[in-house]
Amino acid sequence: MALSLLERGDTNLDEYLDLIRENGYYAAECIRPPGAVVGSAMGDCTGGHIYNWYPIGVPVLAAPVVFVIRAALDLAGPWLAHPALFGIHPIIDAFLRADLVGSRALVEMIVASFLIALAAAFMFLLARRFLPARWAVGLALVFAFATPAWSTASRALWQHGPSMLMTTIILWLLARAERRAIHFVGAGAAAALGYTVRPTNLLLLVVIALFVLRHDRRFFLAYAAGAAAALACFLTYNFSVYERALPSYYSLTPPPLDSWRAVAWILHSLAAQLVSPNRGLLIFTPVFLFSLAGLWRALRTRWLAPLPAYLAVLTVLQIAVVARFYQFWVGGHSYGPRLTSDLTPVLVFLLIPLFADWSRAGFAPRRTLGLFGAAILFSVFVHARGALSMETHRWNIDPVNVDHHQQRVWDWRDLQFLRGIVMRPSLTRETPASL
Repeated sequence: MALSLLERGDTNLDEYLDLIRENGYYAAECIRPPGAVVGSAMGDCTGGHIYNWYPIGVPVLAAPVVFVIRAALDLAGPWLAHPALFGIHPIIDAFLRADLVGSRALVEMIVASFLIALAAAFMFLLARRFLPARWAVGLALVFAFATPAWSTASRALWQHGPSMLMTTIILWLLARAERRAIHFVGAGAAAALGYTVRPTNLLLLVVIALFVLRHDRRFFLAYAAGAAAALACFLTYNFSVYERALPSYYSLTPPPLDSWRAVAWILHSLAAQLVSPNRGLLIFTPVFLFSLAGLWRALRTRWLAPLPAYLAVLTVLQIAVVARFYQFWVGGHSYGPRLTSDLTPVLVFLLIPLFADWSRAGFAPRRTLGLFGAAILFSVFVHARGALSMETHRWNIDPVNVDHHQQRVWDWRDLQFLRGIVMRPSLTRETPASL
């Protein structure tokens, strides 16, 4: 969609119909006037246009990076035409020919990696206000390589990379001693952009709005103005395409809460998001256990009060909403805790009080330092596996599709982050070979 924006000035994907058909019409929907959603674009879309089902915010934020990539390839074209550069891989060949459609997997990874690198830079600038340079660099590296920012957000153009970037920018704008109206305009715009990227970021928009309204009321209009500007563009686009305020992706609703069985599924989803061996946030990123200690330290010392308390509420609400939509609890063909990965900037931010204590003392208690070092090493190992090994992603369909055999998420004998190092177990009675 980013390429369609740059080349045609629109967001419909009609020109890619053949490619969409080859991919089984995945994430495509047909919209016919007056804003009727036909559903998937399978079959005839005469009189309408094909659009991406996913939120518009991601391609909009990606478009400037895609523009730079295309310009750089065009400029370097004569040097990239050397025969020695070709033949490594078909996707690389397409990229060297400036075929961004044929090399879309590589282009997505470049764009996603750039957005995460930019988020890491903002994390460093944020941490530098409270920490010496080397400690701030360390925190930025934790964000970049010991969290889902590496294994999920930087590997493809999911919603999570742009979401992490917007959250980090908001924290960078708000966690400052001297606050001005322009900072709150930017925070409002970033929060609203986050919502156009991923609907669960409505929580971020609202929680930060309540924080500003209660504790920086003189800047609330500035925050509201920034958010309103971005939301006005979003709503205008939606009415122009769908003739309603929100697109179909934003109309997803959780299953009805009408039985104890539904409550049990919510609790099951909650446990899976946090501690299951193949989707658990705390299993894949144990360094986040120290974020809880950082939050306790922040609340005890009133560090940046009351912002950490609001961020704690945001974290609880975000996890609760993910658990409430328990029909999606597996997270699809992803790596580890994708559904809770948007919380990464907040949880890394909450490590700053601990780093500040350690930097002032010049050292951390030996036992604490040992535990933290072990958590960092394990987290880096786990996310390196997801970022660099295709075997970990084949886990989703081997030996059977995890979407259809959801019990695999709880299988401690077949850990996703060890796939390719440890042989997978043979099929059990629950996953018969005939399947």
